[in-house]
Amino acid sequence: MNALTSMWQAVPAASQDDLAGARRRLLDGMHARRPALAASRRRVVTAPRLLIAAGVAAAAVTAPLVAGGGTPAYAVTENPDGTITVALNEMRDPEGLRADLLTAGVTADVSFLAPHTRCADSRFEGVDPSYGSRGHTEAQLRNGVERWRSFEAAQVVDVREIRIRPEFIRPGETLVLEFRDNQDARRPWRLGAWLARTGSPVKPCTPVPDAG
Repeated sequence: MNALTSMWQAVPAASQDDLAGARRRLLDGMHARRPALAASRRRVVTAPRLLIAAGVAAAAVTAPLVAGGGTPAYAVTENPDGTITVALNEMRDPEGLRADLLTAGVTADVSFLAPHTRCADSRFEGVDPSYGSRGHTEAQLRNGVERWRSFEAAQVVDVREIRIRPEFIRPGETLVLEFRDNQDARRPWRLGAWLARTGSPVKPCTPVPDAG
């Protein structure tokens, strides 16, 4: 303690000018350090924000188009041979399917029906007798003398897929597709497909009971 007292007493007393100069140097040093400290603080705060923003941008680019990342309700694929494949996984969004078919060059009317229902008759004028011939099976009609274009234009090719052949659809005609829930995982739906004649508007589907 005595040694510290001696040291303190050995420091000469500062004059008013000395104190004023020391105060100026202290203030100048503080002002000089503020920009560096501010820049350092900005770097510490801003860098994580930039990383977060970059991560959000990357997520926006790589995010799946299907909400929730699940299987899409349907897929429309244009094949090299000119045909169009429709894979139907879920019976929803008929307007979306219609719009995508239009983009692929096919004017279509799409309806999804509950089990044991069908669209009421006389929705449109068909290009051939297939529309309204509900008493015949598709196989019977295919084995007939006439190869009706309605059956050539759209065919079921797999459990969940149909194949559309635009070469059998003439300008102005509408491909009418009625999918009915079949309540069977092996054959999840049944398809009714017809061509509406050019100039014949297709009326909205009115579901009615169907025992078939």
